[in-house]
Amino acid sequence: MKAKFLVPEIDRKRWAKEFKERMRLYELKSKDLNDIGASSNSEQRINKLKNGAIPLIEPFLALCRFFNCPPDVFLYANPKWVECEIDRSIDDIWPWRILGLYKDTCYLVPNYEIYDLGYEFTVGAKIKRLKKKPDPARYSNYHQWGTKYDLENRVVGGKIVYHFPYLDDEKTSAKIFSLLNQHGLSNKQVQKLLGLSAQSLSNRRCPPGGSRTWQRWTIRDIYKLSWILNLRFEDLLKIKYQREKRKSIFDPIVFIMHYEPRKKKSPAKKPARHDD
Repeated sequence: MKAKFLVPEIDRKRWAKEFKERMRLYELKSKDLNDIGASSNSEQRINKLKNGAIPLIEPFLALCRFFNCPPDVFLYANPKWVECEIDRSIDDIWPWRILGLYKDTCYLVPNYEIYDLGYEFTVGAKIKRLKKKPDPARYSNYHQWGTKYDLENRVVGGKIVYHFPYLDDEKTSAKIFSLLNQHGLSNKQVQKLLGLSAQSLSNRRCPPGGSRTWQRWTIRDIYKLSWILNLRFEDLLKIKYQREKRKSIFDPIVFIMHYEPRKKKSPAKKPARHDD
């Protein structure tokens, strides 16, 4: 049957805005991010991020820990529908992710209980028939909130202390292909959904020790897969931690002052009207 998956492209403008806002909030300069991860960040590289460049996965993971910010909160989406034939009946695909049917096409969205846009599914329920093609833009603020970091024994003086994260490429590659297989997605379907050629997808299958043609999975790939497979960003990765430690910049007081919704003032009451 025909299906359309909601797939996110990274909104570079919003990513840059969020990144610069966090820098401003903590009064940071580019040089202050030089030693927050396993690899150093030059001021030139940080300035590129401020202009919308997307980092490699390991520097990105370090940024997430430094700011104590889950990946999905950094990566705002420009969602779009990507059509992909599936060779299963509607009862065999993930029913809790079905937004509805429009004409002969099933629309599939990521869905967590913490942010389900009010769509509910109960066993035996009828799939909703949509009156028009759903607008993917309604998910532009959707966040899966990423992995919840274990803070036990890692808070020192009000700051979170983290070990430098880096990726185990072989295990990450094996995990992703295993998950794709578990979800019954063929190579052709994955190519369509991720916008990859057959060779590019094949090159992401990391052999032991790597090879000249091997390509790492990118943030763009992982972000898309997190929505397609309905998994949090870091649940697709195998992360190792180096012994080096760093204190995060996260300050709960500053965070609450900045992000706590402001109370709306009650509108002034209009004087009662007295008709003559």
